[in-house]
Amino acid sequence: MKDKNNRLNLSLILPTYNESENIKKLTGKLSKSLSSLDYEVIIVDDDSPDLTWQIAQEIGNTNHRIKTIRRLDKKGLSSAVMAGMLQSKGDVIAVMDADMQHDESILPELSQQISTGKYDICIGSRGVAKGSYGEMSIVRKFASFFAKYLAYITLKTSVKDPMSGFFAISRTYYEKTKNKVNPAGFKILLEFIKRGDSPRISEVGYVFRKRIFGKTKLNTTITVEYLLALIDLRFGWLIPNRFVKFSLVGVSGSLVNFFCFVIAESLGFSVSIAVVIGAEFGMIWSYFLNNFFTFTPFTYHGSRFIKGLILFQFMSLFGITIQLSLVRLIITYWPFVTGSYMTLYFTYFTAVCFAAIVNYYMHAYYTWNRLGFILTRPIRSKESELKQ
Repeated sequence: MKDKNNRLNLSLILPTYNESENIKKLTGKLSKSLSSLDYEVIIVDDDSPDLTWQIAQEIGNTNHRIKTIRRLDKKGLSSAVMAGMLQSKGDVIAVMDADMQHDESILPELSQQISTGKYDICIGSRGVAKGSYGEMSIVRKFASFFAKYLAYITLKTSVKDPMSGFFAISRTYYEKTKNKVNPAGFKILLEFIKRGDSPRISEVGYVFRKRIFGKTKLNTTITVEYLLALIDLRFGWLIPNRFVKFSLVGVSGSLVNFFCFVIAESLGFSVSIAVVIGAEFGMIWSYFLNNFFTFTPFTYHGSRFIKGLILFQFMSLFGITIQLSLVRLIITYWPFVTGSYMTLYFTYFTAVCFAAIVNYYMHAYYTWNRLGFILTRPIRSKESELKQ
């Protein structure tokens, strides 16, 4: 039932991508499981090629509780969840996957525990009583246990299933925490747990189901994003998560630079030409990874991809210039640094680190930001569609 302020009991957020074979079956199950509540289901789809969003909209035409947000410009599970929460109206906000591996029958219990006022977050957990990983493979079970252990030692959290994407939070806690959450990656639950002010947490057990339709989204990218999320939550006040990504890409770019230099030199090119070839391939490699990994909210596509590459190389010249200038400055005023390999290498390393910081901010604030989008003439932005 609605309260006197016309607010719903529950808003359920379903982030989707290529779940056309599951979405209709799931919404049917939700109608039965949530029949005792006044609720809404907000499906946030990242423009699925299999037209999940279209099927969801058709369901909404006959069921006023189903709303669909089709995101044309943005991607990512966590940001999809936050987009859905922004549109929600319930006193309790729940999140679950649309692949039917989460048990929708415990949603009323998750909602009830939040509604009592005793808890801020209630997690659908595979690690407590009545919960299990079901038919999950040994490899995935090991990965989940390892992820839980990492979360424990890194974040000092006692949550039994920190990798869960199935949980509910109170409207009050959401409003207090939403502006602190980093909507990147795939594990939004950890963000709400650690960004908030000592949330009161409970866990409700459920059996994780085997996926019947569609393909799992779990891959190397998700694993890397999880590790980076732990680093960000633990050390983000000191080192921005995006800078960690940028640095990792920089290291890999240096390796590509080196190997391409070796190959070019072995093919008979002069050292100078080999240096240029190595540097160019290193920058192309770094641009590609930064575009699709480091700065994902501002990814360049289509014709803008090449224009972004040109802008990236232009901005990178500042870092190279600063690096060379700093080394020359130190050698000029403190010539003793050239007296040994140790001091010379330390000087060079210092210059590289300083140039890396400058490069990061140049690219973060110009290449993959407003100026970059102006210079590369972005295609007219298509507004996300909210179908009531």
